[in-house]
Formats: sequence, C-alpha cells, structure tokens
Amino acid sequence: MLGQRYPTILEIEGVLGDVPHDGYLPDLTTVFADPAVMTTLGGVRSSDAASSFIARARAHWRDAGFGLWFLRDMRDGSFSGWAGIRRCEVAGERTVELAYALTPRMRCRGHATRIGAAALQLGFENLGLPEIVAFTTVANTHSLAVIDRLAFAYDKPFEHAGLPHALYRRTAAMHAGA
Repeated sequence: MLGQRYPTILEIEGVLGDVPHDGYLPDLTTVFADPAVMTTLGGVRSSDAASSFIARARAHWRDAGFGLWFLRDMRDGSFSGWAGIRRCEVAGERTVELAYALTPRMRCRGHATRIGAAALQLGFENLGLPEIVAFTTVANTHSLAVIDRLAFAYDKPFEHAGLPHALYRRTAAMHAGA
C-alpha cells in the first residue's frame, strides 16, 4: 500500500527518483550488461534478470509502501541507477537495508550520500523504523565511504554471494542524536 510517508517521487540536486516500472527495462538491461556497473553487484546479468528486478522492486513498493527509487539524471534524462530502502535478509536476519547503485558517470559526486540521507530520514522519521542496515563487499571503497559519511556503525563481517562483506547498522537513536 503506497502512502505519503515515503514519497514515490524524489528530486535531490538534479537526480530524479521514482517507483520502478517497465519503462526502465531497456536502460536497466543495458546497465545489467555493463561490467563496470555490475562488478560489485554480483556480476553481469541478463535482460530477464532486469525484468525480474523491476517486478520485485515494484512489488516491494506495493507490499511495504516504500522501496528503491530508480534514478535519472535530470540534465539529460539518462538512467543513473537505483537507491532507497528495502526489506531484505542479510546474515540470516530479516531487516531493512539502505541500498544504492549508481552508474559510473554518476559516482563520486555525492549523489549516493544525499539520496541515502533522504532515505534514512524518511525511514526513521516517517516510517518509524528502529534500525536500517547497510552492507557491501570489503573491497568496495566507494560504498564504504558512503556508509561512513552516513554515520553507520560497523557490526560484523559476513559472507554474501560467495564474497566477504561488511555489515553496518544505524539505529533510530543514532539518527535522533545526529
């Protein structure tokens, strides 16, 4: 059920995010085929995987009332990735994660941090979530920097998709004290 507590459309400093839909399929298929994008996301994937990702992301919005926004650069309309919060299972625990993946041309410009901060604020203040986690491979220095800037606390190492990952947590109390 969609509500106003977590907006379906978001604009932050030239990046527009909205609920995933089938119109994103050509762009997402291209991104899923790009090794530069998918290197930290489990590797290159098929167009069927792109279609399935859209369907799962849209179903998450319908069922939870929040989810990932698909992103576009407002300067030229190009697909820029995805970001937001979503329910998941990580290290054997059901939780809500902050997730983001940007195309190479959008990285290192502060977009993941700004959109991540907005998603965290909405998750804690509007949805009343007690905690949000973030995780990444231990070699993903860009993602680790975003997690650090968003003031997550390191929790533990774990294995995910056959690779070593690090799990981080941010609680509502940490958010309120920020």
